[in-house]
Amino acid sequence: MKTKRIISGRTGSTLIATMTTAGILGSILATYLAMTSQENLKVKRSVGWNAALPMAEAGIEEGCSQVNANMSGYWKDGWTFNPTTFVYNKTRYLGDGYYSVDLNGFPGGLVFMTSTGYGAWTGSNYISRKVEITARTPTPFYPNGLIANNIGFQGNFYADSFDSRLGPYSKQTATDHALIASPPGSSGYTINGTANIYGYVACAPGAVINCGGSAVVGDFSYNTKGIIQAGHITNTYTQVYPPVTTPYGPTTPGVRIATSGTNAGTAYNYVLNGGYYYAPDLAAANGKMYVSGTTMLLTTGAVNLASITFAVNPTNPPQLNLVYGGSSLDNFLVSLVNGSAPQFWLYALPSCTSMKMTSGGDYVGVIYAPTVNLSAQGGSITGAILANQFNCQGNFSFHFDDATSGAVAKKFEILTWREL
Repeated sequence: MKTKRIISGRTGSTLIATMTTAGILGSILATYLAMTSQENLKVKRSVGWNAALPMAEAGIEEGCSQVNANMSGYWKDGWTFNPTTFVYNKTRYLGDGYYSVDLNGFPGGLVFMTSTGYGAWTGSNYISRKVEITARTPTPFYPNGLIANNIGFQGNFYADSFDSRLGPYSKQTATDHALIASPPGSSGYTINGTANIYGYVACAPGAVINCGGSAVVGDFSYNTKGIIQAGHITNTYTQVYPPVTTPYGPTTPGVRIATSGTNAGTAYNYVLNGGYYYAPDLAAANGKMYVSGTTMLLTTGAVNLASITFAVNPTNPPQLNLVYGGSSLDNFLVSLVNGSAPQFWLYALPSCTSMKMTSGGDYVGVIYAPTVNLSAQGGSITGAILANQFNCQGNFSFHFDDATSGAVAKKFEILTWREL
């Protein structure tokens, strides 16, 4: 006998409810797992985000150490240099993160650093954060007199000193502590003829300074010829002066092209309002320049400047740092209007090897030119001089400006710091 199996509608309903419940639970579990995964990614991202900033700051710290440790250039210690962008770079891996820091600038001026720190996130993905600073480099080197490897005096040479912060040079304001020195690597020099040096002479250990003829070296009250006054000579001069390096290029971000303009109704061939400038040359006939803020100007062509006018600012006088990358600067005589030697610095790149003053005239400013042979036939230089070789003829005077020393002897200082 056959019997029929009766399937209850309730059983089917239970199965449907069970499957529905299982689906809901599965959906909830999937959502929970997804949320957990997202939360885990967020946690990892947060960890990477928090780790990226110390990485960026570590890059800044290494950049600052590089600037302080290498005063003659930043290409040492594993830093690479890009000649197109004029940027030095260092990348360093630390644990599961790393940083990459870019450095732009040169010793003795301002440097700009941008450091990007990378914190690990997922796999090969990183979270990045960026810090940017502007810093003033330390400048313990400055020509504190007339400094040259080879020194030759012919004709009538006269040297004394003064302080332009107290007023312009005159016989009444002159002091007797000029310095004539040869740095390490020089064998010394000879003082003869009718040279009158009111101050001091110095050379490096092992070098020799000879004095003869009618030369006088000492203070204003000393007049014995051919013999250097006691206490006014030393062979312990050990200051080393590094070469000038190219600070930037014409296309470096932030660098402006020098253009003409007017100020107070006066037309100028070049107007510099502070910051970083480039000019292919300064060849305008009897060129006139106006400087309203502290400026660095790079040029590699002919220079024919007749005058530089500085904006009058007693509390913060503007300064012009002219970086020259040509081969020679002959008969470069420029008059300063409203300015003194500490406000005009001429930096000669290694490509420049000659500077001649054949027409006399008076030059006011600081010449920092460790590869230049400087020849002066008459005239005067008021300020400070660093050259490879110095020779003078005729009636030539050197007036060392004490104010040039304090103008640049500065320590390393971070001027701005921000996270980008």
